[in-house]
Amino acid sequence: MSRYLKARQDSLPPAVTNLAKQLVAAGYKVTAPRLAVLQAATAQTGAFNVQEIEDWLVQHGDSPGIASIFRTVKLLCDLNLLQRVHGLDDCHRYSLGAGHGHHVLCTRCGVLVRFDNCGVQELVQRLEQSTGFRISSHLVELFGLCPRCLAA
Repeated sequence: MSRYLKARQDSLPPAVTNLAKQLVAAGYKVTAPRLAVLQAATAQTGAFNVQEIEDWLVQHGDSPGIASIFRTVKLLCDLNLLQRVHGLDDCHRYSLGAGHGHHVLCTRCGVLVRFDNCGVQELVQRLEQSTGFRISSHLVELFGLCPRCLAA
């Protein structure tokens, strides 16, 4: 663990410390801007965009600037610590969580629900056979109305 992270670890929420340790394990330094973005990301409920991260940081008096936020979000996505979600407003959103996962997004209120079993493996195999492609990944996002919006 880096000295920078070790000096701040006691004042950080466990989720932030866990993500920071994963950055260190992947060979990256935990800098003040990265730590600030981790804190903002873990403070969000549901999916969020970069502007919401910046707004949270500005509100808490600790914005490293939009370029640093974008770089950190990209790094977290590359390390699979954040998942990129295609939002309805032509703006990418992000969701905390590692591993293979997919999302259902409410078209009215924007609530996002993650699900893990997408059930497309059979389709992927058939597509590989029929197209000759070697499929390395896929993305499943479904859009509709959540139970709360349906009841309204």
